Amino acid sequence: MFLPVPTGSTTGALMTVLTTVVAIMLISAIWVYHDASASAERGRPIISSVGSLQLKKPVAWFLAVLLLWEMCLPLYITSRSQA
Repeated sequence: MFLPVPTGSTTGALMTVLTTVVAIMLISAIWVYHDASASAERGRPIISSVGSLQLKKPVAWFLAVLLLWEMCLPLYITSRSQA
């Protein structure tokens, strides 16, 4: 999975940072999915809309956070506190 990196190269550090960021994005998207599912099961779904994009279902929240993490994770947290 990982390629050998020459000693003294900054590529290793860059790959570590990139891997960490992707892992954080994936973990937070999974958390959002589980949290949105639990809220929906309690009868309090977390719903938000941005323009014509409506986020109603846990799968929609998961994909939105995974693909647009920087915008949708704060939106989810804000919508969650209002639900």
